[in-house]
Amino acid sequence: MLTAWINGSRMLPPWLALAILLGLQLASLPFLLNIHFNNSGDIYSPADAPIIQLRESLFREFPSDDALITLFEGDALFSPAFLSALDRVARKMETHPSVDRVLTLTTIEHIDATDDGFAVSLLVDPDDLASRTPDEWKARVLDDEVAPGTIVSKDGKAVALVVRPIVLKESLARRDILIALDAAIRAEKLDAYRTASAGTVAQTVEELRSLWRDSAIFIPLTVVIGLALMWWVVGRVRPMVIGGLAMGTVVSVSVAGIVASGQPYTPITAMIPTLMAAYTTATLLHLYAAIQRGRIALLPRRQRIARALSETFKPGLFNVLTTGAGLLSLLWVDIPPVQTFGLSGAIGTLMVFLVVFILVPPILLKWDTPRWPRRRSGLSHARRIAAAVAVFSLRNARAVLIGTLALVLAAIPLAMQVKVESNLIEFFAPDHSISRSTDRVETKLSGVTTMEVVLTAPDRDGLKNPATLAQIKALQSWLEQQPEIDRSFSLVEVIEEMNRAFSGEELGDAALPTSRKLVEQLLLIYDGEDLYEMVNREFQRGRIALNLNVHGANEIGQVIERIEAHLEARPIPGIHAEMAGFGRLFSDQEDRIVVGQVKSFTSAFLQILLLMALLFRSFRGALICLVPNLAPLFFIFVMMGTTGIALDVATVLIAGVILGITVDDTIHLYHGYLHRIRRGVSPVFAIIRSVEASGRAVIAISVVLISQFSLLGLSDFRPTAHFGMLCAVGLFAGQLFELLLMPALLGLRARKPLKAPSA
Repeated sequence: MLTAWINGSRMLPPWLALAILLGLQLASLPFLLNIHFNNSGDIYSPADAPIIQLRESLFREFPSDDALITLFEGDALFSPAFLSALDRVARKMETHPSVDRVLTLTTIEHIDATDDGFAVSLLVDPDDLASRTPDEWKARVLDDEVAPGTIVSKDGKAVALVVRPIVLKESLARRDILIALDAAIRAEKLDAYRTASAGTVAQTVEELRSLWRDSAIFIPLTVVIGLALMWWVVGRVRPMVIGGLAMGTVVSVSVAGIVASGQPYTPITAMIPTLMAAYTTATLLHLYAAIQRGRIALLPRRQRIARALSETFKPGLFNVLTTGAGLLSLLWVDIPPVQTFGLSGAIGTLMVFLVVFILVPPILLKWDTPRWPRRRSGLSHARRIAAAVAVFSLRNARAVLIGTLALVLAAIPLAMQVKVESNLIEFFAPDHSISRSTDRVETKLSGVTTMEVVLTAPDRDGLKNPATLAQIKALQSWLEQQPEIDRSFSLVEVIEEMNRAFSGEELGDAALPTSRKLVEQLLLIYDGEDLYEMVNREFQRGRIALNLNVHGANEIGQVIERIEAHLEARPIPGIHAEMAGFGRLFSDQEDRIVVGQVKSFTSAFLQILLLMALLFRSFRGALICLVPNLAPLFFIFVMMGTTGIALDVATVLIAGVILGITVDDTIHLYHGYLHRIRRGVSPVFAIIRSVEASGRAVIAISVVLISQFSLLGLSDFRPTAHFGMLCAVGLFAGQLFELLLMPALLGLRARKPLKAPSA
């Protein structure tokens, strides 16, 4: 029965094939309507990663380190009208179900001296604004221990409102907060003062919006381009419509698989529809090219479809296996959205095989009744181009190989310049609103990248020890000397402020108590809440909150290494210190990307090599096929090194995708070559005829794939744009090296000179 399927003599009944095709789409619809969009930072780390476990532990005791920072600037920031409106915005936001706390001038604490000690009050009391002039309120705020650099600029010309959400793991919930804040600001007529919105919440929401825009624009355009190029190649409406139905089915099932697996739809997995639409188009064009050859040979419809299946079924099967192997290799990258992309893509390639080679042929046979054009199609032009390149390669085989080798050697220094980096701010262009807002906030206040040093004592009240507090203060002094750290904050500042107020004296730098009894007395009097955001109520675990002015994983990683080295050289006795926070979460991606890229490429290379050796029953033949497909990968890294594009969560996909896709055309070319050799055709003539037969489809397919991936290069989300652009470059390079290197390698292997052109 398998032989009957392969040679095309047995096909499904056409109505059954159409019913399956439509049924797959209908079955996918409920899943597509329940797509779970999410791009929160935590989903890019495995659930069992140490940093995730630590964060979950901290969230049980301390607030989230997410934030939405809105900056206001103007000349009337300390006027009663502005302060009242600012307080109303803050109070309204505090009623939002996803908001934990709002930090601004009228909500944070200030410690004032009293006759019998000190009292905790609001920094700016919104109910008593008339008690001070605007200049007096400004002086009070700027004299505070915490406010300058966090919620007010040091010159008093900018004020921030910081919305801190509860622990959220959903992008949509963050978007709801941003929408609510925008509405509250408009209602209080503070839009004229607002100059920036930044922080992790704003960044995540902007990525989510980019994901929606890209999906709404690029998925339809990808399908339209595929259909247009299919029309150019085939010159027929019905095969184009059937191809569109096939593309829609594969894309729908692939995306439905993501939803069914419980995985979120992220900017990484959002590239699956483009990949699947492009790959379906490419596979269809191989089948259509074979049908076109049957039409040129004047075969009846059933015979030409049967012969087309006989020519393409086996190579198509191995195409699916090699492409699937390339995508499955991404499972080695220990980043969940990347793994989801690889698994969904591999399942999608299997669906491509089912749709193109099992469901489409009987539908074509039943309903595509008019004759195909024999010569007047895009394939005829592509055929001549492919044949001309192959003849040139055969005639200049040694020069082509030596030239390629020289080019590779010369470009190695450029490829070595590729860096591994993920930079949140560089995910968007410098003139993008989120980039400009972040720069504005960091100029006026402090860095928006959050990180923390977690301090754990062995026993309860371990962090009340004055000697320990003194060493924490010394650590903070060292931390604030680092150029990447704008400020640090811990329980030390709160205790010092209490002691200043309690003593009623100007203590200067000697405000930290040296007596445990005094520390405990101050804490007994304290009746505020801010302190317990920095230390738990058992005083066994505390944290030093850091604001960093850098955003790249490498830069953050260097800061972490420096802090850990300092802690190792100067440990705080009895205290276990470890790094946490969003900065640590983000920087940990770097190691996973590097290790994953090496494992992914090695896995893809070995799997594809073994599959081709099995297909061609020749290890040497498999190597000949792989060499032209390694060259484009190398030149992708050359381009990355030249342009400064880093290896990140999106570009790490490229090796598996490009190696898996470009090898498909090589399989068709080499399969045709072996087929002719076994029929007694001379090696040189077999090369030319194979390229002439399959090469025209190969060029047309490259045009389709390059066009579809180039669309992604228009995204304003740079990782997506880099992925699309580099894939397009890699596919072009793959096509070029395939038509140049493969005939040259086969020509040298044959060891026979090219005969006259008339042959």
